[in-house]
Amino acid sequence: MNDAKRKRALVLGIGNVLLKDEGLGVRAIEYFSERYGFGPDIDCLDGGTSGLGLLSYIKDYSHIIVVDAVAASGPPGKVIRIPGEEVAKWPALKSTSAHQIGLRDLIEIAKFQGLSPELVIIGIIPEDITPGLELTALAARSVPLAAEAIREELARFGFRAEKKV
Repeated sequence: MNDAKRKRALVLGIGNVLLKDEGLGVRAIEYFSERYGFGPDIDCLDGGTSGLGLLSYIKDYSHIIVVDAVAASGPPGKVIRIPGEEVAKWPALKSTSAHQIGLRDLIEIAKFQGLSPELVIIGIIPEDITPGLELTALAARSVPLAAEAIREELARFGFRAEKKV
């Protein structure tokens, strides 16, 4: 792995913004990129519902933070940290849509191809994933918490991001 690859982080928001809280991952990275300052060693990407189509993007990063709506035990709006090594075995993690199956596949295919970025998922429990462009009130209140969780994960990985004043 070259030095440039070792020092790059990707913050990847996943979700469908046409299905209310299913768009939480995308909304959280939008919030993060607007309200936090960070250097050129960190990129934010709206991955939408691309699933396996994201494989070409992750190859350039040593650290990846995926932000997504996850159906799990707990109240809507709760922010959950899932380390990469636990993604496949985490018992409370259930799919809310087809793209999460693609995310698991993406991780496995990346490993098969010899890519081994450090990975963490910041999951947010959705309240409503029916058609609509707006997040529910509970989900909207979780977006700043998810953005702060992104900052904390970046710091854990050795990257710096600060809230803008």
